[in-house]
Amino acid sequence: MKALVKKSNIAVLKSKFFINRTFSYFSFLLLPVWIQKSLELNIYIQALLMLFYMLFMTSQWFLLGKEIDHRLKIYFRANSSIDRVTYRIVIGSTFTIIIFNLFSFLPDSMVKHFFWGFWVVLGLYYSWPTRGKIIRESVSTQFSEYRFLDSFEKTVLFLAALVFLVSIPNFPYFENLDSLKLVIDPDEKISQQLWNFLQISYFPFKKIPHLVYLGWCLHFYVIGGCLFLGAFYGLCRFFFSRRLAILGVFATVSTWSFSLILEKDPFSVMLTSYSAIWVWSMLWCLKSSTYRAGLLLGLVSYLGACLNYNFIWLAPLSIGVMYFVFMKDKTDWYKKQFLKYTSLGLFLCILVVLFHVDLALFEKQLIKQSWLGYIENLFQRKAFFFLSILGLIQIVVLRIKYFRNKLPDFNIDYLRLFQFFICLTILGIIGSLFEKNLIHGMSMVWVLTFLSLLPLEWIFQVISRMRSKRNVIYTIYVLVCLLDSHFEGRVRITAKFFQNTQVFSQKIK
Repeated sequence: MKALVKKSNIAVLKSKFFINRTFSYFSFLLLPVWIQKSLELNIYIQALLMLFYMLFMTSQWFLLGKEIDHRLKIYFRANSSIDRVTYRIVIGSTFTIIIFNLFSFLPDSMVKHFFWGFWVVLGLYYSWPTRGKIIRESVSTQFSEYRFLDSFEKTVLFLAALVFLVSIPNFPYFENLDSLKLVIDPDEKISQQLWNFLQISYFPFKKIPHLVYLGWCLHFYVIGGCLFLGAFYGLCRFFFSRRLAILGVFATVSTWSFSLILEKDPFSVMLTSYSAIWVWSMLWCLKSSTYRAGLLLGLVSYLGACLNYNFIWLAPLSIGVMYFVFMKDKTDWYKKQFLKYTSLGLFLCILVVLFHVDLALFEKQLIKQSWLGYIENLFQRKAFFFLSILGLIQIVVLRIKYFRNKLPDFNIDYLRLFQFFICLTILGIIGSLFEKNLIHGMSMVWVLTFLSLLPLEWIFQVISRMRSKRNVIYTIYVLVCLLDSHFEGRVRITAKFFQNTQVFSQKIK
């Protein structure tokens, strides 16, 4: 009888879970109120609080994406935990764009109630202690890969985060939404749905112009940059070891071209990095081994259409390539199910096209600037990129059977590498004919970084048993990337941005 009535402490666990989750959630939810009370504090503290608010929103996107996975029973394979986090943030943020656009149809007097009600409902739902949620799995637990990093990898990851934080560009000041649109999008290529999403996301700061300015600028840089680097890291993990993938992220951020591109167009990090997100989503759908991954491809297409209506050309091409080339070994039933899950994103893409008034979708704009001249400038600013030439030669040589038998083995997934270069070809064609953001800016930087990692991966495989030599080579390339990063110039630009923001806030007062 005692065995049958064994006591359980599940009620204690549920209570502890509910109290901890509710307290932490609503503490972050009150950040907009705290930020408004901190107007007399230093601008750096206000920026830090705004970053915490963005972290709160990003975590809710992740949890929303996780809940969508659970409801649709999407079970997928992933290379790394960062892959999983990036996927769920993309899914969750895209659904949030849809929800907030529905809010935009409401009167301003009702938007406030729906905005706070949305976050309160989510908080109570995520905090409700069901037995399944007692399993301690949160956003932080998804970064378990960090525990397996050695000292070299942790150091490089820290340097990459530090360089990224001190590379905030000096954004031009704007007082309202119309002036921002004129600065960022004079050709009106960005969908109104993206502007609606940004307006409602930072709705609590509507009456404080300099906080809106600070929030929107940091949103474009921090969230756009983190999604870009997360997708690029996931892309590298399809082909390279974890150590080289981290080096690739550091090489991308530390190039002086990263800051110069943002100096010319501070908002371009979100626009020109879409190519990396698109290629990553294509390869992720294949790696996941589930037809339900079509949901991601459709929503990534919708996200691209919101960023720039010319990106919509990638939607039919991506689905066509997936159906007829990449999935030719799949059954017809599998392909049809994949298309069914992409239908939501395609429908939303059609809505973007229909509601975009000044649409110039069929205006062909041949890019006049020479690729060679642009690449030459990138080479001059980053010596690391010269390895990309060796990477291209390496791929060509290893495809020839004679040389492949004479040279040491290079273990890489050639099928996935073939798929990767098909995606690059599509980007090159669409970028040359319709939209330069697919082949310029961050798009060219991450491609050169990827090619530069190919010879390093080969070297590391050849000397896999010589740990000390691998550490020496790795350290040398980290120093090469760090020495030409122009760290002091980045700090100066970031400090100027915050100084200007402080001046603007004092003028408003």
